[in-house]
Amino acid sequence: MTLSDFIKNDNKTTQILTGLLVLAVLYIFALNPLLNKNTHLQADLNAEKELAVYLNQTKQQLARLASYPTTSKDQAHTQITAVFQAHKIKPTSLTTRNNLTITSIKKIPFSQLLNILQQLKNQHGIVATEADIKRLDTGIVSAHLTLQIP
Repeated sequence: MTLSDFIKNDNKTTQILTGLLVLAVLYIFALNPLLNKNTHLQADLNAEKELAVYLNQTKQQLARLASYPTTSKDQAHTQITAVFQAHKIKPTSLTTRNNLTITSIKKIPFSQLLNILQQLKNQHGIVATEADIKRLDTGIVSAHLTLQIP
C-alpha cells in the first residue's frame, strides 16, 4: 500500500464521517425539536378533541333530559359561585344576562374544569354551550365559558 492509496482511503473515511456528523447535527438541532413540538401539539389537539366531545355529549344530554326548574339570575349566580368556591376557584368575572352566564377563569387544572362543568350540569342543569379554553401549561388552562341556565 502506497502513501497515495492511504491518503485516498483516509479522505473517503473523512468524507463519510463528515457526512455522518452533518446528519447527526441536523437531527439534533432541526429534526428533534420539530418532533418534540409535534408531540406537544398532538397532546393539545387530543385535549381539545376531548373537550369538543364532552360539549357535544352535554348538549345532546341536555336536549334529552327532563327540564330543570326555572332558575332566576340570582339563583344561578349563587349556584355557579358556590360550585366554583367548593373547588376553591374564583372566577375573574361572572356576568348573567337573560338565561346565559358568562364567566372567565384565569388559571385552572383542565380536569378540575371538567369536574366543575359536570357538577353544574348534574346538580343544577347549567350547561356550557360555548367554551374558549387556552392551554397555559401542562394540564393548566384559562377558560371563558358561556353557561346556559335552565
